[in-house]
Amino acid sequence: MNDISPLDPTIPGAVWRYKWLVLFIVLVGAALGVAWATFTPPAFTATAELVVEDPGAISVFDSTSSARSERYTADQVEILDTPVVADSAEEIVLAQIPDFDGMVSDMATVTGDSESNLITIRVSSSDRLEAQVVANAMVDAYRQIKEDTAERSAQAALDELEASLAAVDDQVLGIQARVAVARSASAQRDALDDQFTQAIDRIVELQDELARTDATARADQIRQELSDLLLQVQTYQEIQTAESTNPTLSPLIQELQSAIDRRATLESRRDQIAVDSKLVTRGIALTSPAKLPIGDGRKEIRAAVVGGVGAFFLALALAYSIAIRRRTFTNRAEPEIIIDAPIISEVPKFADEGISTPLAVQEMPHTRTAESFRFAAAAIDIQSSASGAKSLVVVSGNARDGKTTVLANAAMAAAREGNRVLVVDADFGSQNLSQMLVGNVPPATGITEVVETGADLRRAIVTVPVTDGASLNLLSRGHRPVIAANFFRSAATRVFFEGIRDEFDLVLIDTPPLLHVAYTSIISRYADAALIVVNHGGAVSELEEVVDRLEFIGTKPIGYIYNRSPLRSDQSEIEGSLKDILGGGFTAPEPSDNGEAPKRGLFRRNKTRTPG
Repeated sequence: MNDISPLDPTIPGAVWRYKWLVLFIVLVGAALGVAWATFTPPAFTATAELVVEDPGAISVFDSTSSARSERYTADQVEILDTPVVADSAEEIVLAQIPDFDGMVSDMATVTGDSESNLITIRVSSSDRLEAQVVANAMVDAYRQIKEDTAERSAQAALDELEASLAAVDDQVLGIQARVAVARSASAQRDALDDQFTQAIDRIVELQDELARTDATARADQIRQELSDLLLQVQTYQEIQTAESTNPTLSPLIQELQSAIDRRATLESRRDQIAVDSKLVTRGIALTSPAKLPIGDGRKEIRAAVVGGVGAFFLALALAYSIAIRRRTFTNRAEPEIIIDAPIISEVPKFADEGISTPLAVQEMPHTRTAESFRFAAAAIDIQSSASGAKSLVVVSGNARDGKTTVLANAAMAAAREGNRVLVVDADFGSQNLSQMLVGNVPPATGITEVVETGADLRRAIVTVPVTDGASLNLLSRGHRPVIAANFFRSAATRVFFEGIRDEFDLVLIDTPPLLHVAYTSIISRYADAALIVVNHGGAVSELEEVVDRLEFIGTKPIGYIYNRSPLRSDQSEIEGSLKDILGGGFTAPEPSDNGEAPKRGLFRRNKTRTPG
């Protein structure tokens, strides 16, 4: 078969088609969600929040440290997820809840938002107090570990700096000794050097004391004395500059100055680390402790929503899967994609026009349904003339497709046009066509007698009056006991069907369902072409099988009749045009009781069951 993707269902269409199934599955899913929430242990969730900030961004010494690391918040989330924090939090929880036996790492979920530096800690537990205590213990453990880590790091850095300062002091003393030797010839110079050495030592002592003191008054005194000592050192440096022409002293003085500058840098770094270690606790800008969870911990509504949404997607997939396997026709033009033959006519549902008889053409000729059969007869005549096909086998996939009713009405419509029409009731099992046209008493002679005993065809044919001067010819089964498959497979039967096509303008053959009765395929081989009856809402796969079967047999479809289609509004607006279609003359409508002319254009509809 060719690709028939235009007939594939859409997801919205599948959902609408199986809407009650979808609704049922969604309700079941929601009910299961509520049941799950009801019968499972309650789950309480406590939430604690932290707003963190990079401590480097608040350093008072480094002006370039204001650019925070983009990964800082993510790093803190990773720290909170470490076993170290979980173990420390468990110790804090045990101090408040001695019988706590849970795993903090399994109970807690940590998420972070890098845009707002917000870290959220959610803890779920069957005990509301336990959930609150664990969430707050996570915050306390994180804060304590952060402070301990920062303190150890700062102390290690300070110890390293103290060692470096001691080494620089030793270097300064060595340089000073070498300078003293170089200046030993001058007693005045020795005294000046002594003053310089004392000033340097005093500066070192005062800086150490300034770093340790918390008294404001003493700090001011130290700064004043440092200022005086620095002035003395500056004066000494000016004397050294004057002596720079001395080739022995100049390198020593430069080396001494370099050592002094390095010492000052190390001291500045030491002070920075000391202050930053105290600011590390500001890495947590804001803490929102977890509150005691409220409610019963069941969350039935949430469970119902989750269950319903999950069930909806399951139902959607199921509905689409079923629709794919059960594709149906919803439009009269769709079968043409499969059959590759034109539509002959669209026949409305009989019930839409209140038709209670199977022979609408004969008994209700002014209806839109009867007109559709006259339309079919005209289209069959055109197609037959164009293709030379005078004998047509009328087929459908299944029983109850209305095939026999379509054949009977189309044949009557063709007979009304003055055509010599023969209908052959080749459905030996049911003979519904014969019952529909002549009643429950079957004709005494039929096709079996004509083929096997050589009975006269004209005596076997039953004439069915259609209108004045027009009639329809019916050839039924007959009464001879035969096996249908063997009968239709015989050479005599084939010769019979080849002969009758030349004696009538149109031969229509009624058969059993093509997909269920084997000998229908044999009969179809004797016809010039096939006329397929397709029901509105019929299965696409069924029509595909019918077309494949006809292609295998070698009988080409001349077209199809789209049967039991809902009556469209444009079809029901032609009531006035159908009034004189049979030559009965035009009758003006009688006014209604209120003096107004009755409205035309719409048929009354009722719930009468469609025949055929």
